[in-house]
Amino acid sequence: MSEIVEFLATMPFWYWWVLAVGLLVVEISTGTTYFLWPSAASVVVGFSDIWPLDGAWRLQLALFAVVTVALTVFATPRAKAWINASRTDHLTLNERGEQKIGKRAVVEEAFANGSGRVKFGDTVWLAESSDGQNFGKDAAVEITGSEGAKLFVKSAP
Repeated sequence: MSEIVEFLATMPFWYWWVLAVGLLVVEISTGTTYFLWPSAASVVVGFSDIWPLDGAWRLQLALFAVVTVALTVFATPRAKAWINASRTDHLTLNERGEQKIGKRAVVEEAFANGSGRVKFGDTVWLAESSDGQNFGKDAAVEITGSEGAKLFVKSAP
């Protein structure tokens, strides 16, 4: 026990920053905010250890505990709200087919038996009518869904 006390009493300020970096690496690996606040508290204690709390290891540990608890209680709800707000900006970012829903396309090849080809953007897509309707060439259609490289369409309003 005396070795631990001696280590804490003689510990240089930058040990706190090493702890902060280690906790930050764990935080990045897990993707939660559980290790973010102790990491930030370690930075605060490292700065306070430079001058006001130099060698006062009991006060350093108390400050670390108080700052960690305060940040956990007060900053976690704000961080969670910020993280959730940033996730709702691009709901279809990685769902390319979903990005096309509601857009207009032009029939490139007339439909037969509810299937044909439509031009959307600069690409011609295989398409299927949502309601089995056959569309003539150059008809305007609205994309209602997708499955792989096939678009589902209906007549445009």
